[in-house]
Amino acid sequence: MKKIKSPHLDVRPNWLNKLKEQPLLPDLNIIDPHHHLWDVGFGKYYVEELLEDIESSGHNIKATVYIMSSSNTKIYLQDGLEEFRTLSEIEFATNEGKRADLIPDNKVKVNASIVGSLDLTFGNKLKPVIQKGLEISEGRLKGIRMLLAAHPDPRIKSGAVNSDLSLMSHPKFVEGARCLQEAGLSLDFWIYHTQLSEMEKIARTLPELSIILNHIGGPIHLGEYEGKQALTHREWRKAMMRLSRLPNIKVKLGGLGMKVNGAKFHLNHNPPNSSQLAVIWKSWIYETIDMFGVERCMFESNFPVDKGSCSYGSLWNAFKIISENMSDNEKNKLFYENAAKTYKIKL
Repeated sequence: MKKIKSPHLDVRPNWLNKLKEQPLLPDLNIIDPHHHLWDVGFGKYYVEELLEDIESSGHNIKATVYIMSSSNTKIYLQDGLEEFRTLSEIEFATNEGKRADLIPDNKVKVNASIVGSLDLTFGNKLKPVIQKGLEISEGRLKGIRMLLAAHPDPRIKSGAVNSDLSLMSHPKFVEGARCLQEAGLSLDFWIYHTQLSEMEKIARTLPELSIILNHIGGPIHLGEYEGKQALTHREWRKAMMRLSRLPNIKVKLGGLGMKVNGAKFHLNHNPPNSSQLAVIWKSWIYETIDMFGVERCMFESNFPVDKGSCSYGSLWNAFKIISENMSDNEKNKLFYENAAKTYKIKL
């Protein structure tokens, strides 16, 4: 496959290998509710690579949740009815999970749940598509995420595909989201903090729909927000406070290794250790938990996207440092139980 430039921070194994940490609380059960798999020209990350990161980290990862990605738009079908074309990614994720199940001595339930991609602007046309997706996934499909992160400033981007700014206001979007609700599927949102008010309208319109906000709501630190953290924080907090009043919204704590969310670790000579990560990430994570409560938050890896900033082991150690003063019950919810409930994982 032709080598292409990554839309994310480059993963540099030699740089990451300068640091090796022992896992803190190695027996703590973890479900990683947010990772990707791909081989689209800028680095392969399949089951083998994920399991290598997990094994070398020493953390007790019990299961993972596959999340669709903008990079995998390259594997969408090119013919047939347009609303069905994204199902090829669900098939890919299902096959990767089944391959993981066959690896000798592997105890991690990889892709225990799958969050696939559908275009919600097809509205009620998605009903047979959802049914087909459930069949293809052999029961693993538990949610959908659509490419929505967008901003008029071209310097603000975070993936391989630029999304349309108007998608959430499309007249068929809520109709499509309602199809998910009727099928018992959740809806993940990866959007920027400037789009949170649009998501709020959807959450209020569909109060029974399980909504998961990715990457603590996407606080922007690029483009017009570069060097203006106080402005970002003020706008982000106001919108997040409003969202926290809606009980159907949960939040993933992570994604802070992305450049758009403020990561600058890749500029340093050595990779960050977990203490350094915790210092930078703690305020955003604590504030999110304070607003939404431990019942509605969960830690996520966002690998291999965040692998451009730190190792898998250091990332989970940082989350353990951040939560070190919490009770065992609170830790269990943030690292395991909330993800299991949200994505209907039974081990």
